Amino acid sequence: MRFLSWMWLLGAVVLLPGQAIADVTITDWRGRSASFTEGTVVSDGVTVVYHTAGDGPLVIFIHSITGPWFDFRHQMVALSAQYRVVAMSTRGTDQSDKPVGVEHYTSAKIAGDLNAIIDHFGEDKAILIGQDSGGLHAWHFAMTYPERTDRLISLGSIHPAGLLRELVTNPDQQRASRFQRGMQENPDAGAVFGERLRNRRPIQGEPAELAQLRTEAYERLDPESIVNFYKANWPTSPVTMETEAFGFTFGEFPPVTAPTLFIYGKDSGPFQTPTLNDMWEWVEGDLTIHVLPGVGHNPHTEVPEFVTPRIMEWLATRR
Repeated sequence: MRFLSWMWLLGAVVLLPGQAIADVTITDWRGRSASFTEGTVVSDGVTVVYHTAGDGPLVIFIHSITGPWFDFRHQMVALSAQYRVVAMSTRGTDQSDKPVGVEHYTSAKIAGDLNAIIDHFGEDKAILIGQDSGGLHAWHFAMTYPERTDRLISLGSIHPAGLLRELVTNPDQQRASRFQRGMQENPDAGAVFGERLRNRRPIQGEPAELAQLRTEAYERLDPESIVNFYKANWPTSPVTMETEAFGFTFGEFPPVTAPTLFIYGKDSGPFQTPTLNDMWEWVEGDLTIHVLPGVGHNPHTEVPEFVTPRIMEWLATRR
């Protein structure tokens, strides 16, 4: 039998003919590593790829529009020592299927994918950790499937009701959302965005092998899936209190009943600080909020030395 293998400093991928499973070893900021096994789940005809490690309560990571599944590496490695960690590649990205059409990229469809993952691992519920678009999907799931949401952790992604309100009343948030409006309105937005991702400079300090994984993920990304995310979920201009966003108008968002941890960088560009106001009105579970001065939109990669231990401590008190 002929074996085909690639060895990386960051880890190894070994593929046998006819075998879809691959292992990738990732390393966190402390130099600690864990090996993650690739797998797939089918959700309403769409194949979603995930990477998993560890054993224990189920934790599902939902990545951003520009951060592949391994962008949570600093948290995934630590949590895999006590939890079953699953990092999904959302539909339209990396190796997951890329269905055609706006209707396939609603938060409701992503919720279906999350339910399929929970069922696949034989669990009743999961802890959700999301960032950027992944955080907005996580908020939506916690609102619409409270019985399947063990706990919710949002890294920089505010409750969509706060976003909707500020887009109505706050000129700073309106200016901060020009990219999103462009994705909705510019017919060339997907092509331009995809080209920008494929040609972006390497992240400073990122190991070459990890950069290669990122390059491959961007090559496989369908940029129209990002356009479709914004067309399907983001409120369209002109935004009013009657505008629908992420499946609901302003007064219709169901309450989040799960314990919720929210970690936000005060220098976030996409979500201005006033979007945080009144978050507690939409969360009936206990709510913990951290606002970090000098930190931007990606606290999980910018300050993992704070974010990761805080997540571990917060989860440990709610087991």
